[in-house]
Amino acid sequence: MLSLSCFKAGKGDSFLLSWHNGQHRLLIDAGSSGAYRFFGPKVRDFGALDAVLVTHADYDHVGGFFKWLGDREYPFHNEVPIYMNTAQLLLVPDDSGKVAVEHGIELEQLLLQRGIRPIPVYLKRDDKTLIEIHGLRANILSPSEGVICELLKKWKASDIYQDYLLKQLEQDDKVSGKDKTLRPSEAILADPPKPHAWEDDLMNASSIAFIAEHQGNRLLFLGDSNPSLICDELKRLGYTSEQRLQVDLVKISHHGSKHNTTQDLLERISCNKYLISTDGSGPYYHPARETLILIATYGRRTMEEVLDIYSNYELPLDRLLTVEERQTLKLRFEMIDHLEFPDK
Repeated sequence: MLSLSCFKAGKGDSFLLSWHNGQHRLLIDAGSSGAYRFFGPKVRDFGALDAVLVTHADYDHVGGFFKWLGDREYPFHNEVPIYMNTAQLLLVPDDSGKVAVEHGIELEQLLLQRGIRPIPVYLKRDDKTLIEIHGLRANILSPSEGVICELLKKWKASDIYQDYLLKQLEQDDKVSGKDKTLRPSEAILADPPKPHAWEDDLMNASSIAFIAEHQGNRLLFLGDSNPSLICDELKRLGYTSEQRLQVDLVKISHHGSKHNTTQDLLERISCNKYLISTDGSGPYYHPARETLILIATYGRRTMEEVLDIYSNYELPLDRLLTVEERQTLKLRFEMIDHLEFPDK
């Protein structure tokens, strides 16, 4: 059985996959720093039979990892493999007193000091990129080597940290970014939001996205990935609207942002269970109404099918869907902290 735990990670992501009766575990991202109190008890005995995958350098995905590294009572074991896109772009944040290092040290340097060598993850050219973790197969869909090269050219760890601080200030200063009116669904479908050009959003475009496979189950983790890049890779692998990728769960990209889910992406996937990770707070107030409308319209095998939308926090449905839409779109919402997928 494949089990998935979904932790309270603020505006970020943090998940734990376990298989072989819990003998093996994979932590996928670590949320903001406060997420450690939720996932910490589950990873304190991590060793060589387990692994960590950090999708990208945003602090809402790695903050809890720094707390784990600084936990003197339950220290991080240096035999645990760490899969990352760019360890050299992660900078220890200001609250690093609990990490016992000075601000300004890059994560890669910190890991190497402890004898931990992260494993870089990106798409190899013209071939499948596959990670095997004790019977779990992770088929990598992004990022490409080209995206990583551009990221390393244009970003430094200090730039990412300053961007993080700026976002925190924006959140503190912003009174409300909530849309008081609901854009008609017909207008959304006629003129859907456009994804960002990946060159203009390198941090999220560099996010690791992958399909986790075990005993017949397939879970698609999209991180904060760019939908156009994912579609390009799915197309290269032969997936189309007629020949869709069959998966049992989709972790929606970028917390349900309206720029990271498209009709093209949804029509290349066959699924009836979707997971959104966010606490819904400002300044972005994810998920977007547009994303739910697109999922309801293009994300189902048949129009008669009920779609399950899971979340790790209660979603504010009153500002996302009208009462009529909640009755007619056949979306079933559920706040969860755990899902299980029996062997097929």
